[in-house]
Amino acid sequence: MATLPQLTSSPTIIVAGGFFILYILGTVIYNLFFHPLRKFPGPKHLALSRLPVTWATLRGQRAQFRLHLHRKYGDVVRIASDELSFAHGQGWKEIYGTSANARGTRAIRGVEEEGGANSVVTANGDVHTRQKRLMTIAFSEKSLKENEATFVKYADKLVQRMEESRGSPMNMSDWYNFMTFDVIGKLLFDESLGLLENSRYIPWVESVQQFLKAFAIIVVLNEYLFFRVFWNLVPHSVLSRQRQKFLNYTSDKLARYFDRIKEEKGRHSILGKLLEGGITMPELQQNSPILVFGGSETAATVLRCMTFLLFKNPRCMEKVVKEIRTRFSSSEEITYDVLLGMDYLTACVEESIRMYTPCTNGLPRVVEEGGSMICGEMIPAGTLISVAGFSLLRSPNYYHLPDSFIPERWLPNAQKLDPGFAKDDRNAFQPFSYGAHNCPGKKMGYYEIRLIMTKVLWHFDLELVPKDGGALDNWDHIENYQTYVKAPLWVKATPVKRGSV
Repeated sequence: MATLPQLTSSPTIIVAGGFFILYILGTVIYNLFFHPLRKFPGPKHLALSRLPVTWATLRGQRAQFRLHLHRKYGDVVRIASDELSFAHGQGWKEIYGTSANARGTRAIRGVEEEGGANSVVTANGDVHTRQKRLMTIAFSEKSLKENEATFVKYADKLVQRMEESRGSPMNMSDWYNFMTFDVIGKLLFDESLGLLENSRYIPWVESVQQFLKAFAIIVVLNEYLFFRVFWNLVPHSVLSRQRQKFLNYTSDKLARYFDRIKEEKGRHSILGKLLEGGITMPELQQNSPILVFGGSETAATVLRCMTFLLFKNPRCMEKVVKEIRTRFSSSEEITYDVLLGMDYLTACVEESIRMYTPCTNGLPRVVEEGGSMICGEMIPAGTLISVAGFSLLRSPNYYHLPDSFIPERWLPNAQKLDPGFAKDDRNAFQPFSYGAHNCPGKKMGYYEIRLIMTKVLWHFDLELVPKDGGALDNWDHIENYQTYVKAPLWVKATPVKRGSV
């Protein structure tokens, strides 16, 4: 029987080791000097492999990783051996537009869609067009106005719970989540989740962040052959379990909803409208998770960030409070149509989204055969590409004073207030993506954010209670996967004595 020293010195092992070393050296030389992406700027060590960008993603720091690179190397950066990151205004149209020569990434091992159905995110062609049309109708302005009473009901419930706090600190990160999930539960499933009522999460909602984190990790690891080959051996028991928990809870909600439909209940919910429009049961199964976190997490994230930014910029807080309290003499006057005319409030919402765009990293695409001209550069086939949303919306090439919270940049007279705002490129502001795959629930998100913020600021004077000295709000400490892992935001709410402005 051969001993270990004999094995390690055998010709086979030596030859195999030699070939492995030659393979590594050959890959390094090719990636640095002969790869089609060699001309693009970026640190040389990133051109060697995908390990640095993978590590940044696993740590929840992918957005920061890309931001630092774009600040140093420009609008187009090579962030891995086969991947380019774009913080360029034209990138939205030329990567995600209808004429773009790019497709979604390969089928992702570990997140396969069942039943032969696709979601609105993964579908293409006629299937995507049909699903997107139905969702656009379901989340239209007409539909929002029909459901306005539901939004107002839960916003008033949030106000009630804040009044009951009697000045005790409240973690508004949680309360905004309670509000948005209660709303989406009612709109989609015609079911009250009771988060605001019971002041606590339910397992389904708690599983959302685990789902988003697991999905982001699975996607980045799918770029490695060994992960795709050995998925069922190790990662399946960890990542898939985290992801599947949320999907199972959502399936249970759907099953109960279908039971109610048989009893002629819940047909007027958004899911009911989608079914009446022709979406299939398997398609609804695939789309429901997307509708759940798309209709809740995004708005809750913006509300949390906007509240914090207003605290840190008291001049802006004073202006938006004045606009709200002088426009409305009673809470009942706060309606969908009137909120559309709140210029400074809207500017604060837009600026909050720019500063903390809910979707930090754009959807990945792969350049198809023949290559593609993107942002003035010929990109070879097979290249992974995406718009770095956070980097673009914080880019000094597109925004004046990009790291400062200045809502005035969104006002019609912005250039008169500061000529520097003339350089702001509003076409680069596409936080809900672009083209056929943009978010159909955009109008709902804007309405919900305006409504909740207006209700809260009309009823209460707010005081920040920074239990950690604000350290958790340093951008370098905020984890992001599909969206942010929200840090606590402790706030003391004091009911307004009417008559004060």
